[in-house]
Amino acid sequence: MLKPFAIVAACLFLSSCAGTYHSYIDTIKLALADTPDAELSIDEVLSSKSDLLYVTHGERSQAAMALMFIEAGQHKWVSADDALLVMEQGRIVRTLGFGRDLLYLTNTAADPVARYNTINAQSSWLRLADWQHGEYGYPLKSRFELMPGQQLSFFNSMLNTTLVVEYVTYQAEPNYVRFDGQWKNYFWFDTASGALLKSEQTLAPFREPVSMTYISRIARLVRDGSSGVTNND
Repeated sequence: MLKPFAIVAACLFLSSCAGTYHSYIDTIKLALADTPDAELSIDEVLSSKSDLLYVTHGERSQAAMALMFIEAGQHKWVSADDALLVMEQGRIVRTLGFGRDLLYLTNTAADPVARYNTINAQSSWLRLADWQHGEYGYPLKSRFELMPGQQLSFFNSMLNTTLVVEYVTYQAEPNYVRFDGQWKNYFWFDTASGALLKSEQTLAPFREPVSMTYISRIARLVRDGSSGVTNND
């Protein structure tokens, strides 16, 4: 839930006036219904006016977010309670309304996840992160591992995926009493199309993981009977 300044920040953040923002929300009211463990049928997902994303943050119920804008290569997703996720090539680069928000991430153009099929044992990524409440310029370093032949089940179908496991190390002295300087992120890519279908990302040692499922992309793959999709019926 957002702090009072967040509504104003959201409008500036999305480069959109309040009227346009709320008009957009009205058009996707069904998809963004604020109910526990949001779960839509494949027909509801396919009929949505915007692409939809299932999001689970820590122990909270699953919620739906909708793609509001694509600007300068960034995908900006909004929820019914005005929380926001900004992603580049599937990587979270900024948040709003998630508590101790990520404000900025450097060197995103060099993120190996953006070209996941080129990842090898030597792949690594170094960037700096800024967080809300005065945490600025903290270095994070990652190495990666590819795990092909992973399956995901949605809409009574199995999808073949390649899993990218990211091993993240926090490269700075902590400002916290309790601290874990290492963790893993996960990215599942459709083997046939290369589309990112699901990810689980922990943004910092003090954050709960954010799990995201690109349910609209999955629904289209199932509908079209794309290569690598197996019906369970």
